[in-house]
Parts: sequence; structure tokens; C-alpha cells
Amino acid sequence: LERHDKWLCMMWPRLHLLKELLSDDGVIFVSIDDNEQHQLRMLMDEIFGAENFATNLAVVSNLAGSSDQFGFAGAHEYCLVYAKNRSEVRLGLFPVSADSLAEWEHDEKGYYKPEFLRRGSLTYSESLHYPIFVDQQGNVVTTDDDKEPLAGGPFATVYPIMGNGNRGIWRWSKRRIQENPTDVFAEHRDDGSVAVYSKQRPQLGGMPTEKPKSVFYKPEYGSRAGGQMLASILPDQSRQFSYPKAVALLTDILRIGAPGSDDIILDSFAGSGTTAHAVLALNKNDGGNRKFILVEMEDYADSITAERVRRVINGVPGARDQALREGLGGSFTYCTLGEPIDEEGMLTGESLPEYSALAAYLLYTATGIAAASELAAQNDEGLFYQSGETDYYLLYRPDLEWLRSNAAIFNEAQANRIAGIGRPAMVFAADKFIGQRYLTDRRITFCQIPYQLHLAGQG
Repeated sequence: LERHDKWLCMMWPRLHLLKELLSDDGVIFVSIDDNEQHQLRMLMDEIFGAENFATNLAVVSNLAGSSDQFGFAGAHEYCLVYAKNRSEVRLGLFPVSADSLAEWEHDEKGYYKPEFLRRGSLTYSESLHYPIFVDQQGNVVTTDDDKEPLAGGPFATVYPIMGNGNRGIWRWSKRRIQENPTDVFAEHRDDGSVAVYSKQRPQLGGMPTEKPKSVFYKPEYGSRAGGQMLASILPDQSRQFSYPKAVALLTDILRIGAPGSDDIILDSFAGSGTTAHAVLALNKNDGGNRKFILVEMEDYADSITAERVRRVINGVPGARDQALREGLGGSFTYCTLGEPIDEEGMLTGESLPEYSALAAYLLYTATGIAAASELAAQNDEGLFYQSGETDYYLLYRPDLEWLRSNAAIFNEAQANRIAGIGRPAMVFAADKFIGQRYLTDRRITFCQIPYQLHLAGQG
């Protein structure tokens, strides 16, 4: 396979799995550079559907630019954004910046844009050029130019006309104003003209909000900021990451894609753990209860990824940020994968897992419970775990000759002893001498190993 083919083969099953894991109102952000950006866009269209494309963010990570692009100094990368289902998604907004806030007028009724008239637009739309009827108190009464105004007059009729006399357009459609008339406000000026404003009520911290731009840029988004942050937390390990993501970048992405204070965020290529850092920082800032799941396959998962999260939680002495110095709080569980259960290898005897490993796998498959300690058979029937009202049994030894013997086969005497306990049971064994109807009458579910390992959770 060529390089691009190998990359696509690696990403294809992972993206399918991530789509399955994504909530119905969830979104996925995928960072990518120029090497595979065009391949990724087609891949995402195929898996998530072109109709669920949200945007392709241009993320400025190095405003000075790098010298690794032919004829240009590369200053940005990309972040493709897709929804599981666009009709279900409500993306978060950004607080209006201090610089932009100077353009807003404020009074006791809320925040208002200076003009509802859209200026500087290169595209004229006939549907956005319509009259607005305004009463003497500045309330918008109707935008329907085919009917008489709905309330008593007199009224002012306002069209979107540019300062040079050309036809302009309003910011919103006629239908949106008709459905939300109180979100538009007008003022009668002394010269007889009428100024129309679009009102936005404060949503975040008493400040107005606005849509994030598709060009993502803040000085604190830079790769240098990400590297400096990692070096301050893990000074001995940071050299393994040339361009770690900045916390500010991930924080703003989370504000857009996971605006709920109880959302769950999954990072399937966790790297240095910036996503977890950003989640903990947001929780610290607004008292939220967001949760993170990090996945990392490289050997630094514990020494760097998890260690960064530990230090961020407990505090980083010498950090410039006071909150980070004191610790962001929170907790997490660190888990590692055991050896895979190879069904074909079990049949041939080439790969026979230890009893505790197989029992833990079966327990998790059947119940979703992760064993806190090694599991072992507690009696001759192979009882290895009790959960609620159900007992779990496994007849097994990592010995091919034993597995082929009658000792490995579940028999009637064992079934009767289990039934005599009076609790529902699930029994795993290589085979059985008795029929399922007999077992069903005794509230025993049988699963044959290795053939029915994957069916255990469906019992």
C-alpha cells in the first residue's frame, strides 16, 4: 500500500467506531494538516454524510509561519467538524470579545447591534430586502408588506437602504423576525429617521455572545504556547512532543462542541493529554461536571498522558497560572488493556489465556463490570463472581488436553448443585451434556467457549 492508503486503512475503522460512540447531538473535531486533509474530507463525507458537515476550521498555530512549505510560510492547520446529526446539534457560542463589545450599545433592555442593516455585503438577496413596520414605541409590529399592520397606527415603514441610496438587506429573514419580533428593536431619531437594531440577550456571564469564526486565531492558540505549558508541567518529558495542542485551543473547541456542563468528551488520540487539561480547567472555571475519556496507544500513556492529568489535578508548583499552581481538582481512573482473547487461538491451543484473564473478559462482556482484582474459581463448579442476584461460573483451565476431556464439560450433577443454591446463574464451559430446556427450568444460562464469548452480554 502507498502512504495515503495506509493512513486511510488506519482511519477508516476508527472513524466508524467513533461515529457509533458519538451521541445523537454530538459533534466530532478532527485536527489534520495538509498531508491528508483532502483524503480526510472525503472519508468524513462517506462515513458521517456530507449533509452533516459543519465547517473546516483554519487553525492558526504559528502566525510567523514555518519554512516547511514550498514557497509559503505555513501558518495554519485544519480542524474538520462534523455532526452525528446536524438537526440535533446545538453548538455553543463565544462571549463577545472586549474589542467587539465597543461596537454594541447597552441599556436595561439588553444588548443591541448598532444596525440591523447589513453593510459591506457583496451578495444581495431579494428575500432579505423587505419592509419593517415600527410603532411609536420602537416595537416591530409586522414585516408582512401584503397586509395592513396588526396594531393601531401611526407606523413608520423602514426599508434596508444603504447610505448611498442603494438597496440593502436586513441581517435576518422576514420569517425569523415574525417568529421573534421582540429580538428586533427600533429607535425614532430627531431627524425623523428610524434606526433598527437586532437585540441579543446576555447568555454567558451577562455578556452577549456571537458565533465563532471559521478562522480560529488567538495568540494563545499557538504551538509554542502548547509546548511551554507542557514543559512547565513535565519538564523532563516535554521533548517527546514537538507541537502539543494549546489548552486555550481545546478549551474553545469544547465551548463550541460540548457546551453542556455535564457533557462527555472523548479524545481517541490523546497525546500529551491537553484535552483532559482543558476539561478540568473548564470545570474549575464554571463549576461544571464534564467528563473526559482519553485513549492513547503509545508507551508514554502513563508517563506523560496520565502523569500530566495527575499533576494538573493536584497542582503544579511554579506554574504561572494560580489555578494550575493550586490544582484544578477532579479525578480519573487509569486503565490498561489486557492481552486480547483470541478465539481461533483457543481452538488450536496456540493462545490460551489464563483463568483470571478469561473470567474478567467474560464478566465484563456479560455485565459491564470491570474486575478490581484477579478472579479465581471458588468451588468445583467454577463460581468466580456474584453480582446482584446472579452467579457466574467458568469451567476452564489453560490446558488443551483438559479442555478436550470430560472434566471440561458441564454436566447434570453440576447443574443440580448450582440450581440448589436458588440463584440465577450463567455458566461458561467448552460444552455440556444436558439440554438448554433442562437448564432453563433451573434458571441457568449456558455459553459455550470460545464460540459464544461475544454472545455473553446478550444472555
